[in-house]
Amino acid sequence: MKLFPPFSKCFSCLGFLFTVLQKSGSLNSDSPECSQREDNPACSGSLVAMPLSLPEGGCDGLGSCKLHVLVPEELATPEEVQDVPPGEPQMEFKQILKHTGDLNKTPSKTRTLMDRLSLVETRVVSVASSLQKLQEESRLNLHRLEEQLNSLVALLLGILSGCKLPCSESVLKMSILDIGKEHKTEETPALLVEPSENSGQKYPRDCAEIHKQGIRDNGIYTIQPIPVRQPFEAYCDMVTDGGGWTMIQRRQDGTVDFNRTWQEYRQGFGSLQGEHWLGNEHLHSLTRVGQHALRVELEDWHGIKRYAIYRKFKVSSEAHKYRLTAREYQGSAGNALSYSRNYNHNHKCFTTWDSDNDNYPVGNCGAYYGAGWWFDSCLAANLNGKYHHGHYSGVTNGIYWGTWYILIDKRTNQKYSFKKVEMKTRPGNF
Repeated sequence: MKLFPPFSKCFSCLGFLFTVLQKSGSLNSDSPECSQREDNPACSGSLVAMPLSLPEGGCDGLGSCKLHVLVPEELATPEEVQDVPPGEPQMEFKQILKHTGDLNKTPSKTRTLMDRLSLVETRVVSVASSLQKLQEESRLNLHRLEEQLNSLVALLLGILSGCKLPCSESVLKMSILDIGKEHKTEETPALLVEPSENSGQKYPRDCAEIHKQGIRDNGIYTIQPIPVRQPFEAYCDMVTDGGGWTMIQRRQDGTVDFNRTWQEYRQGFGSLQGEHWLGNEHLHSLTRVGQHALRVELEDWHGIKRYAIYRKFKVSSEAHKYRLTAREYQGSAGNALSYSRNYNHNHKCFTTWDSDNDNYPVGNCGAYYGAGWWFDSCLAANLNGKYHHGHYSGVTNGIYWGTWYILIDKRTNQKYSFKKVEMKTRPGNF
């Protein structure tokens, strides 16, 4: 009968021990209590990582920003431990509590995570290095491929132009790969041709100079009429009347509106492969030095073709309103640029709807006829007029050449426009 009190005391100790173990964190942190109460100290072992503030200056490159792992602090000894009576059960509890604290620290898990992060960092650096090396090799291979293509193109152009290889050193400088210029869109890439050795320029001054190098193919070329100014591209006619013509205007389908501002006519507009105006500033650059010729080619909707050539052609600077000089006519289309005393385009300034420089005293010919041109008072020729598909009526605002064989149908009172027009220039001594 005296044994009950000791057993009761032992059961009381075991109950107390179980209670303290529950509070000390020996229970599973994945229990519902932990999932619902993250502020419970017994659940602190479930905090795997927390972001730390980055060092001053931020990241210093690939792999320099490491993930900082925050290890949970060691749990303090619960107050219930101090109330346990001295004796062997207390020593046994202390050993269990120490072992439980080690589980909460989980040093093996932390080391495993750090090792994995270090391995990932090493692999990322390795992949970045490989990508950089591959990029350098790609650039080198592209450069070699470009050189091979340039050589092949030069050889083909030499064969097509009928040149012998020893005479085509300038041809070897041509390239069809220079397609990064601002005004190239869907046009054929320009061919870059080396100028003559005595010119002191980077590019030929015009299409006639390219023609003298043995090039006989029509196309877009880079030219530089004035050495101190930027080169530009132009379409070269290497076939008509001996070739060497620099195209300054083309009308063929009505896809480009020629009712433009002074600034647009100054810079040029349209597509060199199709309808375009080369630009008044370029016309001045091409014709400012020496003697030049102008060739006008006309084709109507009946397939009739005629031409007009002016042996003395020049366009003055912008300070002189791009004044036209067109004299010494010959051809089959008639001299419409010098039609009569009151309709004479020779020595007239350029006019647009926003810059009136014509001789019409009570209005603007450019605004009335919807075109930029060397108007008098107002016109006997206007090759920049509106593109009409065949017959039209009303104001004579179409593509007009006053000496054409038929301009108005007397029966229907309908007027004629042109299907195709080209204006081109080359040196007079070509």
